[in-house]
Parts: sequence; C-alpha cells; structure tokens
Amino acid sequence: MQHRFFMVTVSLCLFISGCNDARTLERIPLLFGDSSDGSTGLIKRVTIRFDKKETSAQQMLIRGASMYLSGRPFGFSNWDVGSNPLAPRIQFAFSDNIQSFSPWGGWTPDYYASGAMGSLGPYVLTSGVAGASLIDMSNPSQAREVDRYPRRELSDLQVPQDPNFIYKAIITHPTENYFYGFREQDFVAKLRLTSNLVSIETKQNYTPNGQKGTCCVLGGATFINQAFIAFRSSLRQYSFSSNGELSPGPINNEVNPTNVVSTNDYLFVQHQAIPGNTLASGVYIVTKQNTSIYLPILPIAFAVSQDSRYLYANLDNDSVSVYELNWAALTGGY
Repeated sequence: MQHRFFMVTVSLCLFISGCNDARTLERIPLLFGDSSDGSTGLIKRVTIRFDKKETSAQQMLIRGASMYLSGRPFGFSNWDVGSNPLAPRIQFAFSDNIQSFSPWGGWTPDYYASGAMGSLGPYVLTSGVAGASLIDMSNPSQAREVDRYPRRELSDLQVPQDPNFIYKAIITHPTENYFYGFREQDFVAKLRLTSNLVSIETKQNYTPNGQKGTCCVLGGATFINQAFIAFRSSLRQYSFSSNGELSPGPINNEVNPTNVVSTNDYLFVQHQAIPGNTLASGVYIVTKQNTSIYLPILPIAFAVSQDSRYLYANLDNDSVSVYELNWAALTGGY
C-alpha cells in the first residue's frame, strides 16, 4: 500500500487566521508535487460488528467521545470511542429501544437518517428520504427523538414527507445554534436550534434563479470557521456571515468529492476519480501546514476521532474497520 504526499497552496486567510470574511477568500489551488512512501501511516487495527451481525453504517459522525451511526441492523446507535478507541462500546441502539425511542413510531434510518447527520450540543439532527429527526443525546444510553419533520402520527397509513427537511449534508455553525441542511440539488436551509426543536429561518438557493440543476450534494463539514461541501463535481467553500447566513466562496473543480469530514486540525475529503481526473481515488487530508496527504481507501462512509488518531470506515457494508493514523509517518514529522 502506498501513500502519497502532496504540497498544497491555500489561502492564508483560510488556514492561518481562520477569518470568515468571504470577500477576502481566494480560490484554493491544489498544486500536487512529488509522491513519497507513507505506507506505515495508515494502520488497520480491528473490525467491529453490531451484535456480531452484518453491520452497514449509512451515516457516521464522531463528536467528543461518542460515535453516532445510522444503518443496519441497529437503526440508530451511539458508541463510546473515548474509553478505548480500538474497542468501541455500544451505549444505545434504536433496535433495542424501539418502543421508548419515539412517541410517534415508524422511525427507520431510511426515512429519517440515511441522507445526513449533524450534531449540536446534546442534539443530533438526522435526515432521510422522508424528512428530519431531532434526537436528544443528553443521556448517551437513553437517546430520545424529541421532534420530527414532518410528524408521523400513529394513525397515518403512509409516511408523510417534507422536502424542506430532506438533506444530503448537515453542518453546524462554529459558535451559534444553527444547523445547515443541504438539499441534493436546490437549496440550503438555515435551521435555528431552540429547546427541543429546530425551525427553518431562511433558505438559500445554490443557483440565482432557485432552479434545480446543481448536482449533487453528498456531504459536508465545518473546518476552521469555514464550511466545505461536496457537490460531486466540485468542493465548494462557504464562510459564515455575521447574521448566520452562508457566503459562497471558492469552488475547487479539481476534485470529485463524495464525502467531507473534519476534526479540529484536519479536513478529510474523499475523492472519486472520473474520466478526466488526474487525482487517484481515495481520501485526501488537508492540514493546517498547507499540505495534502493521500490515503488509498474508498469507504462508503467514515468518521474520524476528534484527536485525529483513529479513522472508522464502512468499507463493505459488513463491518466497521478501525484504522490508526500514525502522523509521524504520514507527515514526516511536521
């Protein structure tokens, strides 16, 4: 297995000062240099399964010591990855608490947690093909759905849908109580989080006329007070205005991103090569030192521990693989 190291030139405003004035941002030019061997930097340690069964994680998110997964066979789950990152401990599974999880019933990951997942304070906001679900994680072992968009009453014969809450990426404001839900093709919704509920304050179109045709949002993350969103054929950057609105910034068309994950120190961009691309498929790690590191893995979904030491990946819809990131080997000591 080979790892390649690339030098990357980026805006000093973005990676050094972390400023958020969109007017000062420049396009992020990725300049790739000589490759070198970093094969010891990505170390596969263990694989984990839920109840020793085939495990398929559709969405993965780590916040603090908790890893949230949506998928099968658990539905929605919370794992402790802080006590022992190589032996995650299950704390909550929807499949074991179906009756107590929600007062509205009929919750499935396909309906409410297959498309996106974000975390703000003690709450996790998920979205699927029907709408969104707000989950209270104040007690890690007793997760509770506290609101749903739209509500599904027990008497409903069909699952109601609300397109305003069907997202492919969910990110959060760096300091304010806002979620941002990115729909696949048309707009991003700014949602204010108040006690036990979220409400849409504004909707911002991807294109000036608000028509569909911008394809297609697949993931996103907040990194150094900026938002990075995977639009399949480009990586788009936004800054946060003083009123909480998103200000469009640079667009990088050199990558074909399918997922974006961040920690405090690194941005992980998964790239799927298509005809015309010169970059190999895999995960590219952007560092604060203006360098990019290539990891030759193609996860279906993945998350990274907050200390950036462990990467958790669904590679085959059968289990979750846990990798240790050896930064001395990956970076050559910088």
